[in-house]
Amino acid sequence: LDTDGSGGISEEELRAGMPVWAKDEDVRREFRRMDADGDGVVDAKEMARAWLKSPASVWLRDRGFGEYSQIFDELEVDMDSMVRLTLEDLAKMGVGDEEARHRIIWEIEALRREVKESQGGD
Repeated sequence: LDTDGSGGISEEELRAGMPVWAKDEDVRREFRRMDADGDGVVDAKEMARAWLKSPASVWLRDRGFGEYSQIFDELEVDMDSMVRLTLEDLAKMGVGDEEARHRIIWEIEALRREVKESQGGD
């Protein structure tokens, strides 16, 4: 998204990275939500913070678990909350299929490893 290499994302860069069907007002609203300090640039910390507060249901759908995305939306599970979920939590939330619970946890664990590696962890 950072097409000019500035280390931050402008509203124009965000717009260019959005799907063609995204409405301009939706892009503006999302940019304002992400730009916590209001300086007109979304830096890496703001991007990470916005990602943590984004709905986990989108991530879930992208990994083939769309049938459970409504549960995550109804319970307002964001990415920050999702990475803390356990098998027991998923069962209590209504993810009835045991195999699906294990596959979701496997994906969450892979995400945790990816985040840790991107932060320079072991």
